[in-house]
Amino acid sequence: MKIIQANFYVKNDKREDFLADIVPLIASTRLEEGCLLYDLYESVEKKNQFVMIEHWKNQESIDKHNQNPLLINLFGKMSEYAEKKTELIITENEE
Repeated sequence: MKIIQANFYVKNDKREDFLADIVPLIASTRLEEGCLLYDLYESVEKKNQFVMIEHWKNQESIDKHNQNPLLINLFGKMSEYAEKKTELIITENEE
């Protein structure tokens, strides 16, 4: 299993735009083959700091997910939305 943690730092005035793009992405991704978990959380201490936790069956599932038009759309807008660069942490967990 592959685990991805994506840390998003969103500008206050772009919060609603970010959420409008990411909520449909979450719904779409959860239907993808190989997606075991895809959840977004917001810090209770730092407004507009979000963490996406993703669990994937394998790398092939991630590669296919990376072609999702909603994900491509979100990444195309992140420079506009972001207070600072998105951080990605990728780990592998043997089952």
